[in-house]
Amino acid sequence: MCICFGLESTPAGKTVSDNEKDYLDVYKPAAKFLYANPCFCMTFSFNGNELQFFKKKHPEFLAILQQLISRRQIEVFGGGFYNPVFPLLYPKDRTDQIELLSAEIRQTLGKRPRGMTLCASSWDASLVTSFQTCGMEYVVLDSSLIPPAKQSYLPVIMFDRGKSVTIVPVYRKHKPSLDVPAEEYLASLFAAVKKSVRSDAYDAASSERFVDIQLTHAEFQKLLQSGYLQKLADSASAQFSGTLRFSYPGAYLKTAGARVPAFITAGIDAEIAQWAKVPYTAVSKSDGYPVTIYDFLQTYPESQALCNRMLYVSMLANQCHGDKARKKVAREKLWAAQSGEGFVSTASSPLVRAAYRRIAFRNLSEAEKIIRECSEFEEAASRFDYNADGIDEYMFRMTGFTACITRTAGAISELDVMQSAGNYADNLSRMEAFDGCTDDYVRSLFIDYILSDTDVKGYVQGKCENRETFLRAQYTEQKFSPQHKEVQLLFSGEFGEKKQALSVRKKYAANSNGFTLQYIVKNESAEALRADFVVESNFAQANYDPLDFTPYTIEIASGDTRFESDSARSSAALSPSGIISDVSAVQLSDAENSLSFMCEPNESCALSFMPITFRRPESAVGKIVPAAMTLCAAMHWPIDLAPGMETEKTINFSIIAMKRKRTKAEKRGK
Repeated sequence: MCICFGLESTPAGKTVSDNEKDYLDVYKPAAKFLYANPCFCMTFSFNGNELQFFKKKHPEFLAILQQLISRRQIEVFGGGFYNPVFPLLYPKDRTDQIELLSAEIRQTLGKRPRGMTLCASSWDASLVTSFQTCGMEYVVLDSSLIPPAKQSYLPVIMFDRGKSVTIVPVYRKHKPSLDVPAEEYLASLFAAVKKSVRSDAYDAASSERFVDIQLTHAEFQKLLQSGYLQKLADSASAQFSGTLRFSYPGAYLKTAGARVPAFITAGIDAEIAQWAKVPYTAVSKSDGYPVTIYDFLQTYPESQALCNRMLYVSMLANQCHGDKARKKVAREKLWAAQSGEGFVSTASSPLVRAAYRRIAFRNLSEAEKIIRECSEFEEAASRFDYNADGIDEYMFRMTGFTACITRTAGAISELDVMQSAGNYADNLSRMEAFDGCTDDYVRSLFIDYILSDTDVKGYVQGKCENRETFLRAQYTEQKFSPQHKEVQLLFSGEFGEKKQALSVRKKYAANSNGFTLQYIVKNESAEALRADFVVESNFAQANYDPLDFTPYTIEIASGDTRFESDSARSSAALSPSGIISDVSAVQLSDAENSLSFMCEPNESCALSFMPITFRRPESAVGKIVPAAMTLCAAMHWPIDLAPGMETEKTINFSIIAMKRKRTKAEKRGK
């Protein structure tokens, strides 16, 4: 039996301090151990940022790796430079990411990789062609993706449209444990493999089986610090010298006597697949269907939204034919945004995933801004199925922003500001298990309600109640004008116990730095309609950090009075009822990103606002911790309409660039 231990890859967006800690805790001790045990072989998986960190801070480590490679003791896997989720990328982005990391490995370590790993073992048959194009001969995949009948502890070969790639299964179930002595572990592993493959179809063709075991950095550190790895090396040499050896896939595949033909359907790592059915809840797979990355995205809408944005910017980059130097810089920003940690994770470290998602949105905004500079940019409005739900959305690419308007609730589901600030509609929704109540809608900008007086009181207090609302309603298109950058939507519904018929016409007219929203609410019933018309907007805290964040500043003009607050407090701090009356203008300022959002109604309204902190589990069995934050602000108008009558409400929404201030990072650097 041939056995290989390896280190799994880490997030591509780690900070310098995180990389330094990882080097001191894991990589440096690993290099020391390997140098002292020439018979112990293993693999490493680095992302591009790690290699650049080593090149700048610890070139001596790279020199040791070069010696270990020359001794044929280690193998360094390739992959994507930013460890992306490959099935989500266009073919060009796949090959670019692979070639970028391969070039970095060859430059720093002197040998081009021939094998690669995948983020979350996210697999799709279409990857075969891309991998072969890049010269990748084999890929490491979690064994849960391999059909049980094909798990013979041998490499698997897959063909797709005349192309082939070898797949090396990774067996999570065979990870060593400190509770089992090293000699006993090796004996039981050998016995388990021998029993599994006894008298199979490949017994004559291959006398040696291969077991690949990938360890997380925490697992490897425990095994190394406890001396367990040293005991494994000593036991293998003393008790199993004739039946067991350490190697790595590149060396083993040169002598492997057989490969198992198989077709591997789309899927992801079993450890992650269990979180892909119910948000932040482990559910074992029992229906027989494989879980894919697309199932994960459908379970976590915030990840799906990032994927939609990434694909859109990638499309813009592919269609750009201007300045090559700027286009290259834009692509680098795009690649950085494709880091897999922003798209997929388990319930562990949800805070980290939210942080990566915000960084990704910012990189995508920067990429789009550079793409615009490559050629003459023209403002445009278009209509197509942006989020792949079968219904067209409306995309507005204006000078100061890119926005997506969805017919679900007629809301702005994405607002990407070009001033390198990211997506201000990147919101979560409250969940009963973590936040005490459940939002039955996706929080966006400019969501419409019709509320009774009783409902208004509960709404201002942030209660999750069933209300008369258009949140999940599908607005119908009345008019769309790309030339005038306008879209007009209509919804007809009912209000209250009497089921009074009413309609809302909603018109967005875009300009270079915002929108003018026109509402026409009409009483379609035979009785008078008395209610509150509410327009809600949720502004995500773009730089949220529970330990150190700057809340938004809120300035309110109410009659002759000016109120000022911040997004860490609610409107109840300014008014006992939680509602500020006679409001003529509201300005929300994000000092960290030097931006302001101005909302000016055509007639005075009432205003309520409250911060909402979303909490998620720190780990599978960990405590609930703050993960993200948004400011929910709502404009209120009382309406009293006779049968057949209508009223108009207009909001001017503007995005204003402020005088730039130093960020916290810049201040700390100084």
